[in-house]
Amino acid sequence: MLWLLHGNLGSPADWKPVMEFLRAGGVEARALNLWRYLECCPKSLKDMGRVLCSEIASQDRHPLLCGYSLGGRLAMQAVLAHPPLWKGAIFVSANPGLEHEEERAARRAKDAEWAVQCLSASWESFLKEWDAQGVFKGSPPPPDRSSLKPWRKSISRAFIDWSVGAQENLAPLLKQSPVPQLWIAGQRDAKFSTLARRMAGEQAVIIPHAGHRLPLETPERLAECLQPFICKTYERS
Repeated sequence: MLWLLHGNLGSPADWKPVMEFLRAGGVEARALNLWRYLECCPKSLKDMGRVLCSEIASQDRHPLLCGYSLGGRLAMQAVLAHPPLWKGAIFVSANPGLEHEEERAARRAKDAEWAVQCLSASWESFLKEWDAQGVFKGSPPPPDRSSLKPWRKSISRAFIDWSVGAQENLAPLLKQSPVPQLWIAGQRDAKFSTLARRMAGEQAVIIPHAGHRLPLETPERLAECLQPFICKTYERS
């Protein structure tokens, strides 16, 4: 089965259109709610990687993992925590990490501001400012995020615990990993298409005329990109 991890300020529902296209092609997938893992207590990126391994292994002997953006970074942690578990991993619009401590410190500071704003500002104004970031230019926001309001404490905590500033640069470890990987980004998403090519070279999949929010923006094309990798991965077993 393919396990799907949503992005920041996202939910399992973001994957629904992709899952429908995959199911039509014979691929079963399940999307997890990442916010529930922070409901009780803080959880570091590495801790979350181990939790994902444990939970998914208890339900699936031959899993594949696919994460978008924040979910992609959590997928990286899981793949590195226990490589033998995973048949393959797909990273969509995902950042393997910042190279320099100065960059990481600046990102931690910015994400701390987001964490405070998530709890103190009105939900609508917080989402509006979040969506105004340059990385989302031209990409549609999720149609309804009212269901996320009860998870505000978890989302705020994620800005701290799961900040890219709290993540080491995983690129060298991922390049050495035996787990088959697929890196995907949108052509209009310059930063993340560059990262995908840096990680996977010519094997990176760059979706034409697409931005950052690929599961929402181009679900059918994304599903088409996932399917051959999934089929090939299971053929190897």
